[in-house]
Amino acid sequence: MAIGVRVRDLSIPRPDTRTLVGIGLAAVAALLVLWLTQPTPSVPILVAGSDLPAGTPLSELDISVRHTDDATGMVTGDSPGDLSAWVLAAPLAAGEPLLPSLLRPPAVQGAPDLLAVEIDQAHAVLGRIDPGDRIDVYATTSQAGGTSETQLIATSVFVVDASITDSAGSGEQVQLLLAVDDELAASLTAAMNVASLDLVRVGE
Repeated sequence: MAIGVRVRDLSIPRPDTRTLVGIGLAAVAALLVLWLTQPTPSVPILVAGSDLPAGTPLSELDISVRHTDDATGMVTGDSPGDLSAWVLAAPLAAGEPLLPSLLRPPAVQGAPDLLAVEIDQAHAVLGRIDPGDRIDVYATTSQAGGTSETQLIATSVFVVDASITDSAGSGEQVQLLLAVDDELAASLTAAMNVASLDLVRVGE
């Protein structure tokens, strides 16, 4: 026997406003707890495991790993890896992080001296040169009759340090410290006195 039920006669309870607000607050609280308890991303960086001397390959030094949530300007990774043959340019105290500006590649050991170069950023890759980069140096000299001649005078010169300063009257200047030997230092110094220099950042 079929029983007919009229829908309009059913009474469906409705939650009151306080119940709805309570449910909403509980959901917000749960999301907040989830956000606060999630692990903070960390990046491994290389640090000195003990007081480290200068001039020794990283593979022979006591290098440790520390994790940080901000690795800006530091050497990241959990081992020296491709940097194993690189050396420290200055001593490093235990616990201090390795910085790219403190490391010298094996090739630079044959060019242990430093030469300062200041050049307009328009002639220096718009200032987009960082420590560790390598640059080619071109010199342009004026010739008789108003012509000019450009020559490549140095290749793959290692940049030890780089910064940009605002020089009064001449705009922004790129200041570089370059790793040189006696011959390269003489060549670049002579060129700076008689020619206009242009720098090219070379790839790996």
